[in-house]
Parts: sequence; structure tokens; C-alpha cells
Amino acid sequence: MDLKALLSSLNDFASLSFAESWDNVGLLVEPSPPHTVKTLFLTNDLTEEVMEEALQKKADLILSYHPPIFRAMKHVTWKTWKERLVIRALENRVAIYSPHTAYDAAPQGVNSWLAKGLGTCTARPIHPSKAPNYPTEGAHRLEVSVNHTQDLDKVMSAVKGIGDVSVTSFSARCDDEEHTRISLNCTQKALMQVLAFLSQNRQLYQKTEILSLEKVFLSALMLLCIVTAVLTMTGMQILCPLLLNTGMGRLCTLDESVSLATMIERIKAHLKLAHLRLALGVGKTLGRASHTYATETTLNVKRQPEDEKRSGKSALLLS
Repeated sequence: MDLKALLSSLNDFASLSFAESWDNVGLLVEPSPPHTVKTLFLTNDLTEEVMEEALQKKADLILSYHPPIFRAMKHVTWKTWKERLVIRALENRVAIYSPHTAYDAAPQGVNSWLAKGLGTCTARPIHPSKAPNYPTEGAHRLEVSVNHTQDLDKVMSAVKGIGDVSVTSFSARCDDEEHTRISLNCTQKALMQVLAFLSQNRQLYQKTEILSLEKVFLSALMLLCIVTAVLTMTGMQILCPLLLNTGMGRLCTLDESVSLATMIERIKAHLKLAHLRLALGVGKTLGRASHTYATETTLNVKRQPEDEKRSGKSALLLS
């Protein structure tokens, strides 16, 4: 499989836009193209020993959960183990990819998996991810929020009938309300037609955002038309909608309350660990029952590269 096609599939599973802003995710080492991937090697941490195993397995791409490259490298020599990883990867034409916090935040990612170990519960992200704004085809992106299915059908039907418009929709949360977000990529001409439709059907939508996707110099007349049309619409607001079930951490509300001692045993069984480190709050006991627990992966902190010194892994449980 071609490397670019494989990267596209990986991004479909968990968009790199889900990752924390401080993180270093994506393709970290790329051999000269074209690069065909026949063997994909998975690892939690890419060490020199793991690199040796990957080379023995004739890997073409290593997917390392933690990024082996975090700080900027000023040189690539044989001096440090991270530099040696890069050298060996390039010499052997092995690509290196790291998803890290993108996989933590994904709807079916690490934090969601941790939440499954708590028992039957309703889980929501502690720090929800925001919908990405990717420049794609068309000079402008226009997004509107729709609450009702019948309104969604009317808007979708109308905008699909306008030429030079590509339409996508996704579920989002804003002001603690779930709604459907319609995203349109369109030309300047199509943008004017969409705005004209929306101005005549204000009851169908709530909030609108217009984003320029490329640096274009509009004529004064066109700019005036756009501003005038925008000002006629109600509910105009610049916002970044939150993605459902996506983000860092999970706040879990159990169907039935359980003691902290019981929860610890559930987590140990889920993680297949004999021991967990625990810090009890002041005045708290293992027998204390609760409906609400929070999970979040740890060691995903900005104080990298702590991975140069640490070993093992931890999970954080808050109640």
C-alpha cells in the first residue's frame, strides 16, 4: 500500500486535529517517495531495541504511540539514541508515524477504552475536541447549525442544488445542546447564492460561520455584498463547535454507584494489572461510594522527553 494512502486511512480512523496543541503527531520520518508499505509494525514506545526488532521483521512503517521525536533536533548524529533511531530509519527506508493524543481523544480511542473498564456508564469528554477547519476545495467555507431533522433536509436539499458547492455534515455540541453542523465549501459566486437562500429562510438554522479558505482579494463591491448579506442574517456568531464523544479524558456517570475499592478492582481487571498506584483524597476512604468517576491517560504531558528516563505506564483514576 502506498504510504500516502495508508496515512489517509490512519487519519480517517483518528484525525490528527484531535491531538493536543503541544503534541508532536503524524508522520515523523519519511523515506524518499514513492514508498510502499507492506509491513506495519506497532509499538507503544520506539526504543533502539524495538527498532532492531522492526528491522528484523522488515517493517516499512513503524506506528509508535508515543512520538520518538518530540523536541526539535539541531543535528542528526550517532550521539543520542533518538538521533540514532532517525538515522537507522532513513538508512533502512522505514517511515515513523505517531498518533499519541489523537488516539487518546478519538471516539473509540484510549480514553474511551479506559472508560469501558469502569462498568455501565454514560461517558463524555472532559476536554472536548473542536471541529477542525481544513482548507479544501473552494475559496470559502460556510457553516450553519441546524437542530431539527426536517430543517436539515430542507437546507441540504437547497444547497446541493447550487453549483460549485461541496457539502458535509457532522454532529456537534454547542451551549450544551446537540445539533447538526452543515459545512459548505464553495466559490465566491456560490457563497452569494447560499447566503441569499439563508437570508430568506432564517427559521431553518441558528448560527453561521464564514471562513476564507485562501488569500483572495475581493472587489469592494463583492465585499460589500457579502457583509450586507451577513448582517441581514440572525444568529450570526463566530464559534468552533465541539465534536461529540471526542476529546481528552472521560467523565463517567455510572448507572449504579460503587465503592472506590470496587472500582480499583475493575480497573485492574480491565488493564490486566496486579497493582495500581492510588492517592486518596483527604478524609476519603476505599469504602466511599460514588456515581461519577473520571479517567484520563497520564504521561501525555508537556514535560517531554521524560520518556528518555521513565519506563512502564500509568492510568489516572479520579472519583
